[in-house]
Amino acid sequence: MMMCACDEEIGRKFLPHQLREGVELETQERIQVTEGFVSDVCEGCRGLPLTAYPASSIIGRTTNARRYYWREIAFETMKRLDARSQEIGSDRTSKEYWEARKQIEKEVVAEIQQQHAISPKYTYKNETDASVITRYAVEVASLSANYVRDPTGQRAIIVGTNGPCTVESFVTRHYQALGFDILPLESRPFHVLFGVYAWLVIQDFADPLVRVEGFGDRIAYDNNREGDVVWFHKPQDFGTKGYGLRRAQAIDEHFSPDWLEEGQLQFLFDLWLEPSAKLRQYLWAHSEEDVAKAQTLISILPASAIVRILRYMVEHYWGRYLGWPDLLVYSKDEFFLAEVKASGDKLSDDQKRWIKDNNERLELPFKLVKVNRVG
Repeated sequence: MMMCACDEEIGRKFLPHQLREGVELETQERIQVTEGFVSDVCEGCRGLPLTAYPASSIIGRTTNARRYYWREIAFETMKRLDARSQEIGSDRTSKEYWEARKQIEKEVVAEIQQQHAISPKYTYKNETDASVITRYAVEVASLSANYVRDPTGQRAIIVGTNGPCTVESFVTRHYQALGFDILPLESRPFHVLFGVYAWLVIQDFADPLVRVEGFGDRIAYDNNREGDVVWFHKPQDFGTKGYGLRRAQAIDEHFSPDWLEEGQLQFLFDLWLEPSAKLRQYLWAHSEEDVAKAQTLISILPASAIVRILRYMVEHYWGRYLGWPDLLVYSKDEFFLAEVKASGDKLSDDQKRWIKDNNERLELPFKLVKVNRVG
């Protein structure tokens, strides 16, 4: 196990705690670094094309520059922060430090975007929306509306019959007029389901890789106050593909056919809601609003569909955390999930991945609702 000598300077100065061992991505197994820094190990030093390892698209990291150049952004930000340490101080808990860090990172990203336009280091691999829609036979519902400029510039605003509204509100009113009920979703209600129904196998004391770990109090954060560390049990490799493979038998035994019995899902939800509280808080799936939405999902989706969702998520949780549709549109006789897009909006990589996975694995009724600009 070795590291390339081109990283030695920044490694010894800023990341000394990472020099003794590495972590295998899929299993999170810690592996001792035996050879230390060795010259001409990485592709760049050997004059080879660089392999891209784009990070997952999450809040604050949705652009290609932030996803593909995450390593370069982190290293350059560290260097510039260090150069300004006498000015901003080294207290990482101070407001001044984090404001400076945010500004420096923004400058670094802008410079990398400019450099990429001239001489790209990585090749962005993005499948077009049209290709995804065609390949996976996505049903597209097209609506039309008049848009107005949003003073904040943050989101699209539509002139609705009751005044200005968001695109999601416009679509909600459209389907309500057709006799449907609407449940706003995105990802968190699905993570509530996952936390409640999977906690028993995730936090299984018989799992040799389960450890006691801590995280910041999410409830305190929601209420803008300081909180204590919350301690809970979690597998070392939780959320990776390796976890799903390693625990395949236990997962199969946990999600047994008994789950499909009438009323069993609601009974288990009520039984496991409290015991799953710490895991759900860790997953940001703890709010009462999201818990209520999860219960609505139980009453609408078939039990077989919920079990498919849970199995899909446990196989690679962090890789499937985002990309879930915006709305559940339902009536007494039917339901479908809907991803809402304003005129000119594009599907994110996570949304494209979810559409692919839904076509191949989840098999949930789904529509892409596009609100086109009139004129």
